[in-house]
Amino acid sequence: MEIKSLGRGLISLLFPSDCKVCHHPLEPLNCSFICEDCWNKVKWLEVPYCSRCSKPFPPSLASQGISQFLCSECRKEKSYFEKIFVPTLYEGAMKEAIHLLKYRKKTGMVAPLEKIMRRYFDHINFPHLDLVIPIPLHRKKFRERGFNQAELIANIVARYFKLELVKNNLQRVRATKTQTTLSRKERIKNIKGAFKVKNKDEFQKKSLLLVDDVYTTGTTLKEAARVLKRARAREVYLFTLARAS
Repeated sequence: MEIKSLGRGLISLLFPSDCKVCHHPLEPLNCSFICEDCWNKVKWLEVPYCSRCSKPFPPSLASQGISQFLCSECRKEKSYFEKIFVPTLYEGAMKEAIHLLKYRKKTGMVAPLEKIMRRYFDHINFPHLDLVIPIPLHRKKFRERGFNQAELIANIVARYFKLELVKNNLQRVRATKTQTTLSRKERIKNIKGAFKVKNKDEFQKKSLLLVDDVYTTGTTLKEAARVLKRARAREVYLFTLARAS
């Protein structure tokens, strides 16, 4: 009896009965914790948006035919990256999927996320790229989590474009507070000096694609891009799964 109860408990844990987004029953053997209907409702980032950081603009601007327009932040700040490529908005199923992967270690998220990424890549013209680089975790955070979600995403990108993945040259040398609870000013101060490049020659005169899970204020990616440019990278582009509006 105890063995049967343990088995039922394990099955319930591995194959949850309800979708984490809509809470409706999941189809049998669904390993993504999100139902097909919710995956189909993922909100794609659509024009109009900032041509550099992809910040969404009011839909009314679409009728004006603006395709190359910078947001006020990008107009004011010095940029260390050329452009960010991002398929979706950080809400609904995408937000839940990233949380499940990042904070609850549900690596079953990777397969459906790869489908979304491949669908996006099939319709986007990327510039010439030399290397793919995941945003690194500090070794303390890596030990706690057991994996780097940015590296899982970067692996998909590198496979799709048949590019080399470089995961140990850009290093996170300072443990930082989580950025989620900090103000914009606090985020900038928190991340300053957190990254370094071990071997600058590897990045010199190369076009790099820096990969993370989400772009919110962009402070982490911007600081990493700054460090890569100081290492004499020719161009730095960004990719994230989702963009906060």
